[in-house]
Amino acid sequence: MERAVQSLMDMGIPEDVAKNALNKAGGNIEAAASYIFSNELPDEINQPIRENVKDSSFIGKGEHVELASSANGFNKGDLSNIIATTRTEQIIDTDSDDSDVQFESSPPNTSDDKLSIHKFEIDDSTIVLPLPPNFLFENYFALFSLFVVNYLPQYLFRPDFKDLNYDKNWFKGISVNKPLLKLDFNEEQELIPTAKSEDSNIMQPELLWQLQKFGSIVNSTISDRAFVRSKMFAIALDSQIQRKLGEAEHLYEILPAFIKSLAIDLEMCPDFDTNEIKNLFISSAFHTPSVDESTKQTWLSLFHFLPEEYDSNLYRMFNALLHPDESINLEINHENDSEAEKNENSLDVIAPILTIVFDEMDESTEHVNLTEGVEVPLKFYPQLYTKKCKDELIRPILEKRKQAQLLSRSILQDITNLKSFQGKDILKFLNSTIDYLQLDNKDSDLINQLLLLKDEILSRKTTRTNEYKHLAQQLQTEWNLSHPEISLVNTAKDRGLIDEPYILTLAAISPYNYFSRDRSGTWHYVHCNMAGSDFKVRTCSSELEVQDSIKQCTKQASESPLMFIYCKEHFIPQIDQVNRALEMNEGCLNFAKLDQLELNKSHQKHQHEEYAHDYSA
Repeated sequence: MERAVQSLMDMGIPEDVAKNALNKAGGNIEAAASYIFSNELPDEINQPIRENVKDSSFIGKGEHVELASSANGFNKGDLSNIIATTRTEQIIDTDSDDSDVQFESSPPNTSDDKLSIHKFEIDDSTIVLPLPPNFLFENYFALFSLFVVNYLPQYLFRPDFKDLNYDKNWFKGISVNKPLLKLDFNEEQELIPTAKSEDSNIMQPELLWQLQKFGSIVNSTISDRAFVRSKMFAIALDSQIQRKLGEAEHLYEILPAFIKSLAIDLEMCPDFDTNEIKNLFISSAFHTPSVDESTKQTWLSLFHFLPEEYDSNLYRMFNALLHPDESINLEINHENDSEAEKNENSLDVIAPILTIVFDEMDESTEHVNLTEGVEVPLKFYPQLYTKKCKDELIRPILEKRKQAQLLSRSILQDITNLKSFQGKDILKFLNSTIDYLQLDNKDSDLINQLLLLKDEILSRKTTRTNEYKHLAQQLQTEWNLSHPEISLVNTAKDRGLIDEPYILTLAAISPYNYFSRDRSGTWHYVHCNMAGSDFKVRTCSSELEVQDSIKQCTKQASESPLMFIYCKEHFIPQIDQVNRALEMNEGCLNFAKLDQLELNKSHQKHQHEEYAHDYSA
C-alpha cells in the first residue's frame, strides 16, 4: 500500500486523497485514479486486491518469517575469552505446509563431541558455525569467507602450497598449521619449502591458507563435512585487523580491512597481477564533497545504509544516495539543475563483487517502522548509477518526471474545476436545471445549449483524465526509478548502457541466521544457536523466501548488521572451471582427500559404537 500511495503522490495527489481512493479501490492504482476523477469504481473492483505490479516476481508471498537477531552488546576482538552463550531462539519449522511459517524452539545445545560433522545429505552445503555474540565482526568475516570459497575458488586455488599440512582438528580453528611451502621475498616472489625459509618474520598468507582448506572441502564433490568453525578465520587475522577490531564500532568500519587483507594474501603470491584481486572488490566513484569543491574520485569496498535510510526497496535507497532529490522542489529551476550537475555523485567502475551493509541500530538510531520492510532484489543493476548512465538516461528521465508531476498537478486542477464551482457540483446543477426545464418543455433552445455544455464538460473531463492516466502510466513504467526492473532496465540495455545483472549470493540477517546461494542457484537457509553448538540447514522453497525474510527483518532497525553480497552474473564460475582449478592444485586436492578419509574413519567409528550399544542393550 505504501508504494501505491507514493505513486499517486508522485502524480500530485495529496496523501489523504490517495489513501482514501486506494482503500476504496482495494489497492488498485488505476482504479484509485479513476475514482479520484469520476467518483466511480470499475465493476470488477468488488473486493480488496493487491497493488497492480507488472511482474509478479517482485511481489512477496506474504509469509510471516521471524528470524532471531544476535545481540550486539559485547566487547569485540577478544579471542581469549570465549563465553558459550546459550539462548532460547525461534527457528523455522521446515515441515509446515501452511502459508504462515510456524516456529519451534531450537533444539537443545549439544557438545562438540555430539555435534555431527557429517552432512545429512551429500548435496547439503558446508556451513560456518559462528562464535558467540562478543565476536560479532569475526563472524561476519567468516560469512564473507563462505562467499569467497563458493564464488572465487578459481583465484583461491591458483597458489599451490603442495601440502597444507593436514590435521584432523583443522576446522575448529585451534591453530594455523604451516603448509609445506611458504613465501620468500629475498630474491623474487616465489614459493619455497618451509624448511628452507630462513626469515621467519616474512609475512605469510595465513588467511589464504585457511581459505584454501575450507575451499577445498566446499568445492570437493566427495566431501560430506557439515561445517567449519568461524574461529579458523579469526585466528588468521593479521595484527592490523586485530587492532582495528578493538576500535571499530560498526561492521562497515572493519569489513574493508578484512577484504584488503584477503586481497593482499593472494596478491603476494606468484602469478597474480598487481591489484588483480583488489579490483574484484573495489569499485570507483565520483564524489563532490560540497558545491565549492571539485569532484573527486574515490574508492569503495562496500556500501552501507543507516537504519534511518531504509526504504521500500534497495533501488530507492540508492536513488537517495546517488540521484538528486526530485521531491524537494518540483519547480523547474535550471540554475538548480546546473548546480546538481556540478554536485556529482555517481559510480565509475563497478567491481564484480558488490557488498552492501545495513547498519545495526544504536543509541542514536531514530525510530524505524516500515510496514513492508525493504525489498532487496535478487538481480540488481548498479550500472544504473554510473556517470554515463546518469548523463544519458537518468537525468533526462528526472527532468521528464518533474515536468510530468507539474503537468499532472495542472491537470488535476482542471479536473477539479470541471467538477465543481464554489463548492457546488457542476454536473448535478446542470442535470437538475435540464430536468426542470424539460418538465414543461420550456425553452428548448436553452435546454439544447445546456446539453451541449454538459457534453463539452464531460468531453473535456474525459480528455484531461486520459492525459492524467497516460502520465501516471509513464511515471510507473518507463520513468519509474524506484522499480527500474519494470521498464528502465530494458531501455538501458537497448542503449548499451548496462549489461548483465548482479546476482544476490549471500543474505546474512545475522551470523546466526543467513541465506546462502550455491552456484547452481539453489538457496539454503542456515540457523545456528549463539553458542555455535547446534544448527539446522535446509533448502529454501523458492528464492522469494529469501526476499520475504529480508522484508520481515527490515521492518524495524536490526540489533545486528545485515550483509548482502552480489556477484556479477558472468563472473560466477562454472563447475568445470572450479573442478579444473582444484585438480591442478596438489595441496588443496590432497587436503580434500585426507579430510574425507578422516570423515570416513569417524563415520565407521560412530557406526561401530552404535552397533556395540545396540548389542549390549
